Amino acid sequence: MKISITQVPQADELSKVITTVEAVYNDYKTDQKIADYVGFTDRQGRYYRLAAEILGLLENDNNNASLTQLGEELIVLDDENRLKKIRTLLKQNILFDKVLNKIENEESGLSRLQILTFLSNLIDAAESTIHRRYSTIMNWLLYSSLVVSDIRESDGDNETVYKINDQLDEESDFIIDDNEDDAKDDTKESIYPANYTNEELDIKESHMQVITLLRRKEQNKIVIPLFQRNQVWKPQQKSRFIESLILNIPIPPFYISQDLEGKMIIVDGLQRSSAIFDFLSNKYALVGLDALPDLNGKSYTQLDSDLQARIEDRELLLYILKPSVPMSIVYDIFNRINSNGTPLTRQEIRNCIYIGKSTRLLAELAESEEFRRAIDHGLSWLRMKDREAVLRFLAFSPENAINEYKGDLDDFLGKTMRRINRMSDLDIQHLKNRFIRVMRLTFDFFKYNNFRLPTENSRGRINIALLECVSVFFDQKSDAELSQNRSTIIEMYYNDLLRDTEFIESIRISTGSPTNVRTRFRKIFEILDIQ
Repeated sequence: MKISITQVPQADELSKVITTVEAVYNDYKTDQKIADYVGFTDRQGRYYRLAAEILGLLENDNNNASLTQLGEELIVLDDENRLKKIRTLLKQNILFDKVLNKIENEESGLSRLQILTFLSNLIDAAESTIHRRYSTIMNWLLYSSLVVSDIRESDGDNETVYKINDQLDEESDFIIDDNEDDAKDDTKESIYPANYTNEELDIKESHMQVITLLRRKEQNKIVIPLFQRNQVWKPQQKSRFIESLILNIPIPPFYISQDLEGKMIIVDGLQRSSAIFDFLSNKYALVGLDALPDLNGKSYTQLDSDLQARIEDRELLLYILKPSVPMSIVYDIFNRINSNGTPLTRQEIRNCIYIGKSTRLLAELAESEEFRRAIDHGLSWLRMKDREAVLRFLAFSPENAINEYKGDLDDFLGKTMRRINRMSDLDIQHLKNRFIRVMRLTFDFFKYNNFRLPTENSRGRINIALLECVSVFFDQKSDAELSQNRSTIIEMYYNDLLRDTEFIESIRISTGSPTNVRTRFRKIFEILDIQ
């Protein structure tokens, strides 16, 4: 029996299916409200709600969506474990299970045409409808990393094929990153041990009333980091925290990182501060209170004035990390106090500390169509690996940047984000244009092998050091130079550059050392010289 078309999603972006579940959790339950929350049209809101129902995350009652048990389990997870959960749900779904089995049984992979033919025999729908749903099915499988795309030669031409991701650990369902560039850098990425021996830490203890904290938030003097967005307290958790403030029950301190301009960024205490900000802004009513049950159902403005004053006047303990605290110590502190339990990557921490124009720019470029096509799903958005790749291009692309690099990649990337935060909108637009141009050009030259270090059996995985130097090379060459020397560049890239022992070592071993950084940039400009 064929699968009904109603069981085939038509919502291309799996990440936004997860956001749809968040919307319902936050009481945006109709298609229109879901659309408003996620940024859809009303029709798209319906499509994404139905997609979440297909995965068993939502159910519908009189046009009001609600979370299923699976949805409730998903919403409390961090991004990495959410994706792990989604992979499990996809493998349990009859449609995706059959597609995965079909791909797995073809060692050389399946082409678009082969998958479409299989879907035509599997799904009860018109051919044109199946063609449209094909893109959703494959986008979900690629986004979840259950499958990967590769290149296969067919009748003298190259075609894209899809294979099971054999780099996925069957037990943990996490991706094994065998990119030697990243593997070697992991030793530097390790948070511990931080060297406290000779450091005098400028960390101040401060007391601040709730009302003062709110005013600083309204004045944009306090910032909530973007990477913590998905860690959302339930209404009862928020309410019980407000109850604790009223009852003067001791609460944990807040940790704040202060930048050079005096702006304070919440390092630990996001949910508590959000509960305060939202309640004092009248965004929710208290629920599930045990000690003060008479307050259930009341919003802030409905409280008696003495209770309002009790909340506003409550003193909070803050530990403020001053700008002089070394980054290595900041990384250590972040992970010691991180209440989510999962150690943050360096880029996630940078994304918090340097919040502003730079973080918005990295997010925009990492999500751009040109970048996603250029890397062909080769870098995960999890843990901001894709944003770090974008940042490394932006860091090494300025004139003399390579000579100015001293060997501390963390410091170098951090300074780049600080520099971008001070840029004018015009300069940032120029950066965007350069980046988009480079992504288009490199994909035009190298197609689906772009930024990859090939192996004997496949096109290989994305190598960030290779992406870094190839991108800078293309950035520094004019369209005319590249066009006139296109065939020469492609030939020398594959036959000379990727076979040069010194170059390969520079992008695989100790990639952050000054010697290897200078070696790979010197080599790429020597070998692909088109002057």
